[in-house]
Amino acid sequence: METLYTINPDAAARLEAAGVAPVMLYAFDGFVDTGVAAGLAIGDLVGRDDTERLVTFNTDELLDYRSRRPPMTFGAGGWSDYHQPSLGIDLVHDAAGSPFLLMYGPEPDIRWEAFVEAVAEVAETFDVSLAIGMHGMPSAAPHTREWKVTGPDESSELVARVAGSPTAKIQLPGSAMALTELKLREIGRDARTYTVHVPHYLAQMPSPIGTAHLMRAIGHAAGLDFDLSGIEEAALIQRGQLDKQVQEQPELAAAIAKMEEKHDSEAVRAPGGELTSERLPSGDELAAEFQRFLAGEIGNDEAPPFTE
Repeated sequence: METLYTINPDAAARLEAAGVAPVMLYAFDGFVDTGVAAGLAIGDLVGRDDTERLVTFNTDELLDYRSRRPPMTFGAGGWSDYHQPSLGIDLVHDAAGSPFLLMYGPEPDIRWEAFVEAVAEVAETFDVSLAIGMHGMPSAAPHTREWKVTGPDESSELVARVAGSPTAKIQLPGSAMALTELKLREIGRDARTYTVHVPHYLAQMPSPIGTAHLMRAIGHAAGLDFDLSGIEEAALIQRGQLDKQVQEQPELAAAIAKMEEKHDSEAVRAPGGELTSERLPSGDELAAEFQRFLAGEIGNDEAPPFTE
């Protein structure tokens, strides 16, 4: 696996000196991340002075540059700079000074199996105690209701709502993030995925509200103390903007009220606490509902319901 990654010996020595089996969080550009929930978290975590690169993956072996052309700088005299894609694992510290690992960058286009083998090797090398994938996904729930974060404990409930039985299995398109979890579990590492459910009409804009919910859940699961002050401040600003637009636009308020009514009716459980037969809407159904929301209920087929 030496050709796929290199290790920074200085960062490795500092991690070894800490004497801990670190948690590793991870997310990749190119996979579903509604509201940029994981992307905002990564941006917040890596913007700290004590962050350093531990592992660097060889993007020449993993990316299709023609599908995602890296930017280059052109000026007087010709080409002057090339922004090489970066995929790697950083050594980061939480608010209490505890070290953990953060893997991020573009999702590999090719050699997924070789990539996850390399990640597994890194996890063994640094004795990763827990690996957590993170992302956002679209939800039919309005922003005025609970922003759910689901993890392994809720997987049976989700399957039951989608397929009608908690023992059913659902086949979905794969991702490097999902394959990473599968591989790590195969080698005996604790690996999980946490997903924040973001209202689908907010999918095209960054949502710090979703990021705050996601990071609180991950911090609790991983025993990490994140400084969420910046994210939570941004979340309060976003919620204020959303509430203001709802108050100022009667059509929008009516649309949100309909979504609340639908959400509340579908959230009712049958006697005894078992789930009703209601299922989660498919991606096509969500997209169709979003289009109706924009073009029909609001009467505007050009602008999104919420703007920054």
